[in-house]
Amino acid sequence: MKVIFNADDFGLSKGVVYGILDAYKNGVVRSTTMLANSPAFDLGAEVAKENPGLDIGAHLTLTFGSPILKDVPSVTAPSGKFLAQDVLRASADKLDFDEVEREFTAQIEKIMAAGITISHFDTHHLIEPLVLPVMQKLAKKYNVGLRRSVHDADYIGIPTTDRFSDQFYGAGITAEVVKQEIKKYENDTKTMEFMCHPAFIDETLLSLSSYTEYRIKELTFLTSQEVLDALESVGAEAVSFKSVMK
Repeated sequence: MKVIFNADDFGLSKGVVYGILDAYKNGVVRSTTMLANSPAFDLGAEVAKENPGLDIGAHLTLTFGSPILKDVPSVTAPSGKFLAQDVLRASADKLDFDEVEREFTAQIEKIMAAGITISHFDTHHLIEPLVLPVMQKLAKKYNVGLRRSVHDADYIGIPTTDRFSDQFYGAGITAEVVKQEIKKYENDTKTMEFMCHPAFIDETLLSLSSYTEYRIKELTFLTSQEVLDALESVGAEAVSFKSVMK
């Protein structure tokens, strides 16, 4: 089985950028997805261009920071920032998909304007089920891959994996979880994506995310012999997202 460890949140902070870079250079991460509205966006763009072997995708968000556009009221709070994810989920029936498409397009175009070729899309806080039609439309428009976070949805014409796992998170950062997820689907799955969040912890990260200490644990595991042994034991190999687009 081909396994993608995609590092979410590229650009969130300096520590996140360099943690993902370490997981790429010294570990099994081959793909990452970038937040267009992130504090360390410029650093992330610089690092991305210096490391062309690292696939860069767009980590599309409606729940972090402020939108690129100013006229998307269905996804913004009175403060002008995006809605908190629990608020967004509770008000999903009020989402204006035209606004979502325009904002996602602005995020994609900002990343591309920085000189980065985008390979795939996913979303921050796994909100794909709320906005999947928009994601599918944009994936086809930009001819890129898409995270298969809604397994039974129609991905015809869109490069994606056979399976997606969100189990490598928190207490699930173990070799056993990785092996169990792969073995669970080995009979009908050739490609699987694991979401991951490796990072060095810094003050910016601590101020922006509630998921912090686990990130260094992820980085340690993803750059270890343990993860290589785990993959080998179940006949799997770590690859980039581009490998599923052929």
